[in-house]
Amino acid sequence: MSTIQNLILENMIRAYEKLSQLSQVFTFVETDRTQRFESEIPYGLFNSVFTYKRSEEINPADEMESIKSLYHNRGQKLAWVTTSHQQDEVINQALATNHFNQVGVISGMGLSLKGWRSDLPEMPGLEVRAIREPQEIEEFRKVMLAGYNVPEPMADIFCKVFVDGPNQDPTTVQHYLAYVDGVPVTTLTTFIEGDVAGFYSIATLEAYRSRGLARTMLAHVLHIVQQKGVKLAVIHATPMGRSVYPKVGFKEELTINIFSS
Repeated sequence: MSTIQNLILENMIRAYEKLSQLSQVFTFVETDRTQRFESEIPYGLFNSVFTYKRSEEINPADEMESIKSLYHNRGQKLAWVTTSHQQDEVINQALATNHFNQVGVISGMGLSLKGWRSDLPEMPGLEVRAIREPQEIEEFRKVMLAGYNVPEPMADIFCKVFVDGPNQDPTTVQHYLAYVDGVPVTTLTTFIEGDVAGFYSIATLEAYRSRGLARTMLAHVLHIVQQKGVKLAVIHATPMGRSVYPKVGFKEELTINIFSS
């Protein structure tokens, strides 16, 4: 994989590792050949293998079955991540042998901030704030839950991982909230490690969608991290966001495939 592809995947892994440390809802497990997460919570990427280096001495299908059993014995499904630029037919065959089915695709996107400038016009009534105060965090929580349509039984856990935990670490994680005429409507979180910034938790209230709010807010925060010395911005886009981010300058660099047992 090229450097930029490595950085896109690495930021995602390290962001989830940080979330696991701050929320203590799930655990990051790293060995010489795997990077994975495990949890008692039935949420896809909380129970997942992100990277796997196969050994010539061990049958990958057998080892995959052994790892899968660790999760199934706890009553959890296992998600397995592969990337388009690191395809391995032996691993693909092992996934098929162990009855993994593809359940999702994420586009890994990157944007060099060297010399980057936004050409998006200012949006009247839009204010983007970096937030920390309890009232702002409560507004962030409500917008994100509604924007992602999180089921009520998952709301507390979702917020503990993606809102409250990250707010404890001002050195690497920052929440942003966009207001339209004083109404909170869009969320965004940055995770900065080194000179790479990952953009996460981008969600807009349904009534305010299709107005360009997410991309305008994104451009605003890109300028902020650029001023902090960030050289590369990365996003892991769902199919819904895939058409939005190139309008700010992001380019798709790899595809992240998610399989589930």
